[in-house]
Amino acid sequence: MYPIRLFLSLAFLMLLLAGTSTPGMAQRAESYETLAEDGAWCWFSDPRSVYHEGEHQRTYTGFVTSTGDITIVSKDHRSGVLVTKVLYENVQVDDHVNPSLLVLPDGRLMVFFTRHNGTLYYAKTENPEDITSFATVDSLDLGSELCYTNPVLLSEEDNRIYLFSRGGYDWKPSFVTSDDLGATWSKPQTFVSKKVNNPMNRPYTKVVSDGKSSIHFAFTDGHPRLENHNSIYYLRYEGGRFFDAGGKVIGDTKQLPLVQSDIPKVYDGVASNQRAWIWDLALTQDGRPAMVYTTLPEETLHFYNYAVWDGESWQNTRLCEAGSAFPRFPHPKEMRDPEPHYSGGICLDHTDPNRVYLSRPVADRFEIEEWTTGDGGQTFSSQAVTVRSLQDNVRPVAVRNAPEQLSPRLMWMHLDHYAHYTDYRTRIKTNRPAEGFDAAISPSAIKEVMGAVADWQIGHQHLVKHHPLDWTNGALYSGMMAWSLVAQDEQYKNWLQQIGQRHAWQPFFRMYHADDVVVSQMYLDMYQHHQTEARYPYRMLAPTKARLDYVINHPSEGSLLLDYSDPQTLERWSWCDALFMAPPVYVKMANITGDEKYLEFMDQEYKATYDFLYDKEEHLFYRDYRFFPERKREANGEKIFWGRGNGWVMGGLVSILKDLPKDSPYRPFYETLFREMAAKVASCQEASGFWHASMLDHEAFPKPETSSSAFFCYALAYGVRSGLLDRGQYEPAVQKAWQALVSAVYPDGKLGWVQPIGEDPRDVTAEMTEVYGVGAFLLAGTELLQLAK
Repeated sequence: MYPIRLFLSLAFLMLLLAGTSTPGMAQRAESYETLAEDGAWCWFSDPRSVYHEGEHQRTYTGFVTSTGDITIVSKDHRSGVLVTKVLYENVQVDDHVNPSLLVLPDGRLMVFFTRHNGTLYYAKTENPEDITSFATVDSLDLGSELCYTNPVLLSEEDNRIYLFSRGGYDWKPSFVTSDDLGATWSKPQTFVSKKVNNPMNRPYTKVVSDGKSSIHFAFTDGHPRLENHNSIYYLRYEGGRFFDAGGKVIGDTKQLPLVQSDIPKVYDGVASNQRAWIWDLALTQDGRPAMVYTTLPEETLHFYNYAVWDGESWQNTRLCEAGSAFPRFPHPKEMRDPEPHYSGGICLDHTDPNRVYLSRPVADRFEIEEWTTGDGGQTFSSQAVTVRSLQDNVRPVAVRNAPEQLSPRLMWMHLDHYAHYTDYRTRIKTNRPAEGFDAAISPSAIKEVMGAVADWQIGHQHLVKHHPLDWTNGALYSGMMAWSLVAQDEQYKNWLQQIGQRHAWQPFFRMYHADDVVVSQMYLDMYQHHQTEARYPYRMLAPTKARLDYVINHPSEGSLLLDYSDPQTLERWSWCDALFMAPPVYVKMANITGDEKYLEFMDQEYKATYDFLYDKEEHLFYRDYRFFPERKREANGEKIFWGRGNGWVMGGLVSILKDLPKDSPYRPFYETLFREMAAKVASCQEASGFWHASMLDHEAFPKPETSSSAFFCYALAYGVRSGLLDRGQYEPAVQKAWQALVSAVYPDGKLGWVQPIGEDPRDVTAEMTEVYGVGAFLLAGTELLQLAK
């Protein structure tokens, strides 16, 4: 028995993979809940997401899609129901046009958005707390340079709505008001401008309000691309007058615009000789303003900063380095990055501005982090929200009005692609762990998780470094082919067929090497699927037949004493993995052609390897002769039997037995070997359902390993289904194995805990994946499907 802490650790890791980790624990971004598969935003239109509690408890979030659709999502926190509403199609493919949201006193939602330099649009829901139906989308022409929307409603001004934006006539901070909840609007007014108005100068503004009587502003001189000493200013509005942070009157609504040089700075870009850019503004529990911003000493060197008014002065703290701009796109060296100041992004939690969320690069991926202060911003501690993500995570935003325990309370953009604000494919993620897959032995549950794993692998296949005809991919194709025959979706078969056609149905380049013919398993299965058609069949068959014929007619005289410095020792099946790679191809060819020579050769070579590498006491295979017990042993003194190595053998045996005729004289040997190994394999299964990298030394290798577990699950399930194994004895092992395998699948479909390429037991982590592990998982799933039926 292993220590209790080990089982708890494994169980905890499986919960993490299943998406049920405790809040606040870092995980891959891909394992968090996806609010929208297509959505993006800029950070100058807010609120982007707001919580409202009336009859329901709901969070409303707005964004623009990659096709320019203005979209609103409502999440009900009691029922979990998600409602998505496209408010306006094809406004503009530009993340600057994302909507801002305002909850009206009666619970209806009001939405505002503009074109990037264009018309203002707005609409209200017809019913409180219900986004399924909006009234007509109205519009206002407020000038051709209009952009960004920031609505505020002041209850102590008879519910007057203020809508702040970048002015449509002069690019300056401007606003309109409505005293009838948006039925009519005032003329636009600029409220801040420089003494000498430069028409190219365009300050960037953040707005926040207490919702009662005050509105707070933070704004810059302009765009950091155009302002070498871009400073940040603060201003508060209340009762018709404007104040600085200390309460000094700066002006009133009758004296607009205010002169920017009369307004005190929070950050002085001239004195610091560094430009800045504002990112967020919020109010502390006692109503004091706090803000976060970037300083940009160089285009490729950004820093995050925090500022808070302590009652007497602004306290500014540098948090951390922010890296450089996040957009990734190929461009010639002479081309300047068009948006070099696009940091990953930083925001305040408006419920508690002592909490900051930011995005910064870690190991070449922008990850989300949470930073908190307990001493008014003097010092901070930090913890990761996302770690080891596959794609960048940027522009975090905290849900406005969020109760402390609300989940999710944080959202961000998860990038498939972002080259420019007009060229993006991004998702909206939340900090709520996504739900894992159902591990039930039912056709619907099995197909759901298999489809997710297959789709994830196809979607990430461009990142795989192995040659398409390499053995690693050949094993994947075997599993993908099996899945394609039960998936009721032609995309998987088409994907495999395109691979075969692209490579003219050729095996890989080494004539004798078992690894280089495994891809032919898929080719021959595809041939059998298409053999009644007039088009491809012989093209699918001929290259593999020619390869096998040559090997049979010119048998290798190589030794079974594997030595990587002597290629001839790799011409025969001198390592146990080879028993998955090559023998099934010979059996398939025998079935297709009816020629016994393929079976004779396969049986002769298989038994040579069996006689050399099979331990008749342990009923397991040594990986190769270098792992014989007289040469080396496990740390606990046991013989070294590699988990995946024996998984390869068991997986190969299933393929052989599936294709060997029932009356074949060769069959009894393989059935006997299968039963012997199955009994030993089942005895090595952990209570968790997993097997380990080492078959006999779990203490040295305590972590789960999914490629071996998947092959063993595949084999035992086949044995039960075919009647080769006793159902009562082995079906519980199959069920436990499948449940364990499903727990190793991330919510986005990535399969974890796959030991990397190797030849002996090694350490494995939850993040590790490989194509052959996916192939084994899909093979296991197809057997489970048949067993479930």
